[in-house]
Amino acid sequence: MTTKFKETKIHVSFFFGLTVALMGLFDETGNIFLCLMSGIIHEAGHLAVLLLNHEKPKDIYITPFGMRIERQEENITKPSREILCAFAGPLVNILAWLLFKGSRFSEINLTIGLFNLLPCEPLDGNKILENFLRLKFSEKATEKISLIISCITVVPVAILGFIILFESRYNFSLLFISFYIIFFIALKKKNI
Repeated sequence: MTTKFKETKIHVSFFFGLTVALMGLFDETGNIFLCLMSGIIHEAGHLAVLLLNHEKPKDIYITPFGMRIERQEENITKPSREILCAFAGPLVNILAWLLFKGSRFSEINLTIGLFNLLPCEPLDGNKILENFLRLKFSEKATEKISLIISCITVVPVAILGFIILFESRYNFSLLFISFYIIFFIALKKKNI
């Protein structure tokens, strides 16, 4: 489904709706609603920084793996502004953790915020790292260093995903996310 808000096209994937519906059917804890709210808060942080910098997103894609903001090429600016934009999502989650401390919502926000700070493609931490690297290295060197750090980072995350799956016998979410990250890294490696 695609809709338009002012000049921005918003694309909501059919699989996003299907995933939310299925998770809602099987989630007896109500955590799916809290995770969705935490995700919305996270993405609102990114959008707020863009809007504060007078930048209107070109397209917004909402998928089961999160939200992606397509920007006008001329709006991609200095590394310092890109770092601020990437950091805004996790920062908002950490602020929500502090604001709602002691609740399940607080724990979910902390998890989402910290996880997104991992220096691993396609997470915000990787965008922060790449923009710091751009200050010192060429684009090609930045991509190679980023790829190496992403590969090193995803290994312990995947191992932890296996451990959680074997301990819980049902929680495969971190393992699933690890495989998604590995797939994303493999695609990026082809393009380098």
